[in-house]
Amino acid sequence: MEESKDAMPLKIEYAFNDDSRHYTCVLTYEQYKNFKKLPVVQECKIIKNYEENIEFHEHDMQVVLNLASRNDVSHIQKLSQLV
Repeated sequence: MEESKDAMPLKIEYAFNDDSRHYTCVLTYEQYKNFKKLPVVQECKIIKNYEENIEFHEHDMQVVLNLASRNDVSHIQKLSQLV
């Protein structure tokens, strides 16, 4: 079954307000669109389509988006990689 554009995982790079570090994580396109609108996100860009053979944790990232919408970035920092 072919994945739709919105469900295809993307690797993104981002930074939070008042944090000079950059992070990366994997989101669906729909999650990316919502994530970059969050007031705590200073900068957010797609690095590439994520084609590596790993399990994609869509549910975990949705939890992160929900927390970030309340300005709680601790969970996404744990799931993300520093750049």
